[in-house]
Amino acid sequence: MSATDDLVLEHRRVAEFLDRSSEPGAADGPEPSLDDTLAALAALGLPPGSAVLLALSNSLHMLRLYLSALLLGLVPLAVAPATPSARIRGLARRLDVAALIAAWPDPERYGAPRAHPVPGGAAVLLNDASGPPPYRAGDVLMSTSGTSGAASACLHRTSSLLRNAERHAGAVGMRAGDTVLVNLPLYYSYAMVAQVLAAYGCGARVVVSGPPFSPATYVKQIADHGVTHSSITPTIVRRLIEGPTGTPSGVRALTVGGDHLPPDQVARLLAARPGAELYLTYGLTEAGPRVSTLAAHAEPPRRYASVGLPLPGVRVWLRERPGDEGTGELMVASDTALVRKISDAPGAGRTLAAPGVVATGDVFRIEDGYLFFRGRLSDFVMIRGEKVSLSSVRHTALTLPGVERCVTRVGTGDDGESFLEVELAVPDPPPDAARTLRRALNSLLLPSERPRTVTVTEADREGFHK
Repeated sequence: MSATDDLVLEHRRVAEFLDRSSEPGAADGPEPSLDDTLAALAALGLPPGSAVLLALSNSLHMLRLYLSALLLGLVPLAVAPATPSARIRGLARRLDVAALIAAWPDPERYGAPRAHPVPGGAAVLLNDASGPPPYRAGDVLMSTSGTSGAASACLHRTSSLLRNAERHAGAVGMRAGDTVLVNLPLYYSYAMVAQVLAAYGCGARVVVSGPPFSPATYVKQIADHGVTHSSITPTIVRRLIEGPTGTPSGVRALTVGGDHLPPDQVARLLAARPGAELYLTYGLTEAGPRVSTLAAHAEPPRRYASVGLPLPGVRVWLRERPGDEGTGELMVASDTALVRKISDAPGAGRTLAAPGVVATGDVFRIEDGYLFFRGRLSDFVMIRGEKVSLSSVRHTALTLPGVERCVTRVGTGDDGESFLEVELAVPDPPPDAARTLRRALNSLLLPSERPRTVTVTEADREGFHK
């Protein structure tokens, strides 16, 4: 695919892509064809440009429906399958959604007389949708970065997502003949664009799995299906390097995205997989979504804290703030940026600073062209007269043995001063875990960074955190 073309999905190539894809544990029997799925969606009578919300778990059915919607000129929006019906109704109103496709939708909850069967689920036509479609064929809606079910979305073009996928595939060494394990939620742009569309574009095959994530299942699926390319998050990295299964040795290339991976864990991953490829990536849905990549296996340790160099066709710079010399908000100019953001949230309009220019809301420094993440703009607060990076506190907490997740909260005392509270998720925490971890955390933090309270909760071993 040429980066200068207006890229489109092709029926023949989509059919071939689905035919070479697989799903562990899928029911025996023939899979519905692409044409079967196209016919079922066309029978709904929706005109091109109609938005369709897909609340489905990871599966080949989900992929087939999503790609079929695009081929028909519909505008898909993938959301978590557990999204409550009230939230779906809110999304439908805000985004002018014409239909919902889910595994077992109750039409009465949406004011519809019945559900229409489609391969892999059923469709409910939403009565709230009226008038001409507000979108056009080739549009795509994607959930906003950092949200979990909020009534907002990013509007993209299919062509720009395919272009971003092509660039990302080149940066992480994905190629024809690779087998790509997709175990991250397909309603996140990281999985749908950086894995599915990237594999489609370069001729790789995908194995559609999870969530929920299990280290033992992950390692087994890699071995059983000959997986050569896998994308994971820092949460998964910690579970692998600290657990009994260890890191998978058979995968040629691992990519890590979704959050910052501490340099010591980068070093541990590289040491555990000598000669293998490790790519650290940065992106956000608004940018299309991938922005930069670090080929960590080819870089010196001083760059393990970096998320690398911008992708081809991406230009970045810092919008500096008073008192923050050397750092600033990362600005991204790309032909894969969102068309517009649809949201009622305060400040949503600042994201698209100009056509093709995204204000990321992330603070970076840039050294020799390499990007180093420092935190979110909202992550910097004043506590006892000192500027504190909540991102730094979280990353420090995640270096403690057993800590799988850290949540920071800022409160205000009776004296008007801000204070910090920390919640740590730990598997099977002992009774004195809060006291022990507080002592260990305070030993690593500056006085202004130390939380007023530390609480410990049991880690959700089956959950996925973006």
